[in-house]
Parts: sequence; structure tokens; C-alpha cells
Amino acid sequence: MQADVITSNELASVQQSSATKALQNPSVRVLQSAVEVAELQQQWHQLEQASKGNPVFQSYAWTIAMLENPASVQSAKIFAVYDQQSLIAVLPLRIEKQKSLKALTGLGEPFQQYSEMLLTPGYNPAAVLDYLKPHLQKASADVIHLRQIREGGALYEYASTHFTEVGEADGAPWLDLNQWNSFEDYLKSISARSRKTIRNQRNRLHKSAGLSHRVIRQEDPELETMLLRTLNGRENWVEAMGYSSRALEGDGLQNVLLSLSKGTAKGCELIAFELKHGDLPISTEWGFLFEGCYSAYMADWNPDYEQSSPGKLHQMDVIEACFALGIDKVDFLKPASRYKMTWTSQVASVFDAVSPLSFKGQLYASLWLKNLRPLAKRIVLAMPKGPRAFLMSSLKKIRG
Repeated sequence: MQADVITSNELASVQQSSATKALQNPSVRVLQSAVEVAELQQQWHQLEQASKGNPVFQSYAWTIAMLENPASVQSAKIFAVYDQQSLIAVLPLRIEKQKSLKALTGLGEPFQQYSEMLLTPGYNPAAVLDYLKPHLQKASADVIHLRQIREGGALYEYASTHFTEVGEADGAPWLDLNQWNSFEDYLKSISARSRKTIRNQRNRLHKSAGLSHRVIRQEDPELETMLLRTLNGRENWVEAMGYSSRALEGDGLQNVLLSLSKGTAKGCELIAFELKHGDLPISTEWGFLFEGCYSAYMADWNPDYEQSSPGKLHQMDVIEACFALGIDKVDFLKPASRYKMTWTSQVASVFDAVSPLSFKGQLYASLWLKNLRPLAKRIVLAMPKGPRAFLMSSLKKIRG
């Protein structure tokens, strides 16, 4: 990697130091419908283009897609902050009911990968959030629970100092492609040992049936089929491993993706990549293209090729395709898996944070989120795959 690349911490410091605009005459609107959001389409897009971090899951297109679900409309609390009648910030949230508890969380949950606030450059995020906090407290929730707050965004510094961190901190690997003039130059930054291993694995597959790679854009009729196939494969893998995923429960994610691909809201494009050995797909990956950044959302691979590490091999083709498409940045999203770290050394810190608003919320945050849930997670993950899969399957049946 080049030595003069700015880190996420340095970027956040630059953002803070450049905050020069003071709030003059602020006000807040709480939006709940697609009609209300559509009225702000132009201003929303302007915020998208100016905001720091990776606010793809707070984009206008994502927000409209979420609001096509009647349940999301009923629970939506989209905070639009104005200063002197100009829209300067948007924080899309919703009320999530958890039995007897209400949590104010991201509108895109459980499908979004980051909690973020769109913010006009020049405004201090802390000043805007300090002004917004009383309005959040009036949302009839027991706790504010913001999941996966990414370093470098508008929420990160404020949540680090004003909220309580819960769960296990993680990282989101990312790659600034503008550091290199070409994919070939970039490839030289990868360790010689990794390049040799990958080259040998690819050569073995090439000699037997050949490798081919293709990019599927949003206008391609095959995209929907590929997305659904990948979702099904991912669900099967999660179940076989004895893991759980709120995002894969029911057909909610499928509906959001269909809304994004078929909807009229622009700015966030679904894009997929497929690696084949002969005529057989061995690795598929798809994600979102937004403001010059590709966010790698989900991958699936053929288990028959597990020894060849198809996901790691495929990442090379994906990055090469991103160079060819003129994409500026790749966000691999969390977790900071080993295969992702083969391709980059840049990692943005990601953490969950809470702010209790009631005694019930205080108990939920301090007992469950901060202590009991992490303990239960460690115990379950320490179990062998077979018993863990049986346990999770049994719990799923009990919950119905």
C-alpha cells in the first residue's frame, strides 16, 4: 500500500476540523411516508453526493424501497434537519418492537449494514446531533440502538463519546482504487506469497475447464434470478453452519431488493459478479453501486469447490471489474474476514451503540446487549457445527 494514503481516523479529523457552519435557525421534520420523502428527492440526492462515509443504506433509493413495506411506514421515524429552511441532515430511523420493548434503530434494519446520517459538509455532526437528540427522545422508544456505525461517517465520533458501545467491535475492510493507475499496478501491492497461491489455484482450474467471469448490471433480466439464487444459497449455508441471520428471515430482504431493482428511485444500483468453471458457477457476489463506491453485500459459492477458496479467487475478478468500470472505492463491509484482508490492509472500525431512554431500555442495554447477549453468542459459537445447527434449528421452530 502507498504510504501517503489517508486513514479513516485522519479523514474523520479532517471532517471535524472543517466544520465551520453554526446552526442559525434549525428545525426538524419527522417523515413517515414515501410521499413525504419524495418531496425531498432533489435535496436528498444533494446530501448523498456531499456526505462522508458510505451512506448507501440511507440513500434516497434505499429509503424509498424500505417504505414500500407497509410495516416500515408504520414504524418509520425519518428525521430531517433544516437550517434556515434548507435541508442539512437526514437520519432515517424506525421504531423496532421487541416484545415489550421499543428500540429506535435504523430504518433499513435488519438489512442495512451501516447506521449513518447524511450531513451537509461544514456542519459539525456533534452540534446537529445535540440539537436532534431531544427529538429522538420524544419518539416513544425505550432505547436508541444504532447498529454498525462506521468510522469516517457523521455518527462515529458522536456515538463514541455520547452513546454506550455494545457487542463486539469489528471492522469493514475497504479499498481506495484511486491509489493505483491500473489493476495491474494494484495487484503488485498484494503480497508475493498470496499472489503465488492464487495464481496456482486459478491455473489448476483453468487447465481443467477454464475460468470465466461476467458482470451483471441492473438492466440485465438475469439479475433477479441470480439474486434469489444467492439468497437461497446463503440461507442454506447459514442453516448448515448453525448461525442465525435476522436479514435472511422471511422474504423482507428479497422484497427490498426487488423494490430497488424495479423501482423508479435512482442512485443506488444493484450489480452482480459471477465466476464460472466451465459452465458451472462456482462463486457469485453482488452488492450496491452508489456514488462511485461498490459495497459487497452478499456472496455465495459452490461447496464442491471449497478447497479452491472460490470466494477469495473471485474477489480478484471483482476488483479487476471495478477498475474497468471506473469505480473509485470498494467497501467489503463487515466482518473483517481473512479472505477480504488478502486484498486490502485498509479497515474502518465498526461498532454498535445504545442510548437508553427509559428504565426498561437501561436494563435492556446493560444486561442483555452489553453482557448476556455477547456471552450467549460466545457459548453458541464455541459449540461444534452439528450441535450448534441442531440448537439453532430447534430455536427457530420454537419461535415459529
